[in-house]
Amino acid sequence: MGESSKRSQLRTWELVYSGTWPKQFAEKLRERNAKETAPYKDVFTSFSSLYNTLEQYRGKIKKLDYENLRRQEDIKSIISDPGKKLTENDKNFLALQQENIQLIRQHETTQREMLRMAMKVKDVGSKETQIIALEGKCFRLEQENGVLRDEFTTLQLMCKKLEEDNKNLMMENQHMLEKILLHKKEEVDVINMHNETMKKLKEHQMFYELESARKEDTSPEQSLSYLYLTQGSQLDNISLPRSRVSSRCRLYSGPAIIPGNVANKVEQHTSELYSLAFSYQGTMFATGGADKCIKLWRSSNLPNVDSITTLTGCNAGVMSIDIDERDQYVVAGSNDSAVRMWQVTGGQIRSTFMGHDNKIYSVKFYSHSQKIVSGSHDRTLRLWDVRTSKNVRTIFARSSCHDLAVLSEQGTDIVSGHFDKRLRFWDERQDTSSFEMLLDGRITSLDLSGCGKFLACSCKDASTIKFIDLKLRQAIATFTADGLRMGEHTRCSFSPDGQYIACGSTDGSIFLWNTRTLKREEVPKMHSSAVPVVKWHPMGQAFVSLEKSKKFYVWTDV
Repeated sequence: MGESSKRSQLRTWELVYSGTWPKQFAEKLRERNAKETAPYKDVFTSFSSLYNTLEQYRGKIKKLDYENLRRQEDIKSIISDPGKKLTENDKNFLALQQENIQLIRQHETTQREMLRMAMKVKDVGSKETQIIALEGKCFRLEQENGVLRDEFTTLQLMCKKLEEDNKNLMMENQHMLEKILLHKKEEVDVINMHNETMKKLKEHQMFYELESARKEDTSPEQSLSYLYLTQGSQLDNISLPRSRVSSRCRLYSGPAIIPGNVANKVEQHTSELYSLAFSYQGTMFATGGADKCIKLWRSSNLPNVDSITTLTGCNAGVMSIDIDERDQYVVAGSNDSAVRMWQVTGGQIRSTFMGHDNKIYSVKFYSHSQKIVSGSHDRTLRLWDVRTSKNVRTIFARSSCHDLAVLSEQGTDIVSGHFDKRLRFWDERQDTSSFEMLLDGRITSLDLSGCGKFLACSCKDASTIKFIDLKLRQAIATFTADGLRMGEHTRCSFSPDGQYIACGSTDGSIFLWNTRTLKREEVPKMHSSAVPVVKWHPMGQAFVSLEKSKKFYVWTDV
């Protein structure tokens, strides 16, 4: 038995047990009778009228048949006696005979009309049967509709209850979220308190170390910063533990030139220049820019330069270049989010390091050129193994990294300059910075002095260069000048002996300061467009500056 039949039977039994079914049944019959008879009331009335007319005609026909029979006998007698004259009755008979014929014709017409009406009545009967069947179907549908209405009411009640339950759960969820946020806030407060405590402990430890060092010295003026600012190159004779000095830091004793004359202009690139790097031996240097290639130049006979080769393979502009300590490999970071390393001999790509999600602004060799560190706009520092070409560690720096400096070959002191104006010190074995400094503006470049004791940081917003003592981890001088305007890719540079700091400006000027007298040295303006990078030759006898409009200049002293 189907579901609808069960529902109909259930509805029927409900009516039976309710005690009102006879009245409802009689009322249903009356309503059905009224619906069925109303459309055919005129038909039944016409049929009754025609039936009465037919009965009248039948009586007349019987009377006429009798008269006709009598007249026929009279006609036979007349025919048998031709000499007999027609009387008035005979004439009347003939007239009646004609009338009889007409009545017979009318009778036939009436019979045909009755037959047609009978067919209509038959059609009405079939329609009535169909109407009865449809009414039965409507009755069943009404019963099913009643059952569905009851089920709909039940479902509405269930839905209302579920909505109330959902509302209660949402309120409970909101309450739980508030609790979680409160716990998170408490956790952050605890972490901040812990960090503040650790910071204070480090400050106290540094204070005690400085006090111990001061007590050991015969005079307070023998501090590292004071010696550097007062005794010049004699500081270079002070040795540091080898584990704390990068192999890229040359202990230099010869003086560096002050650029005064442009001895050579070279225009070989096809687009803007962004990066410059000298080899450790000083025998060559590399330039790169928006033309997606790196050009290697022989620098053993400066100011004359000779092209060695062109390194290709980058899919976007070259932002940073470094050369390993044996002058065998060149590494570069590009705007296509990849770090690539080429062999100097042959100019072939040896490795491609993939992992960054955005532009790479800085790359450096360290650990005796066995590892590479890269800083990117994606707010990460990545450490790479040169031998396996794998990413051995990723450090999340929380801000776009614009430049890097490696203070020790073991990677225990890596310094990064960031868009959020912070200088961060890292140990590659740790996930968090060991120390942070907030500077005047967005940091565009870092450069380590030849002795490895000082760091120069260029800040774009304030157009200043911070001179930082790495032992004290604080700025001991700030260099700035009227007219100095730094761009997004402006990079400052120490002279090899650490006596000078130079920086280019967006108007084509070059600014140079003496780190011992803290005074500015004059450099003639020779460039016609922005100068993003300046750098001394590692031996100090020449100076190279990049111009944004595809050229680089080789300077000598006056």
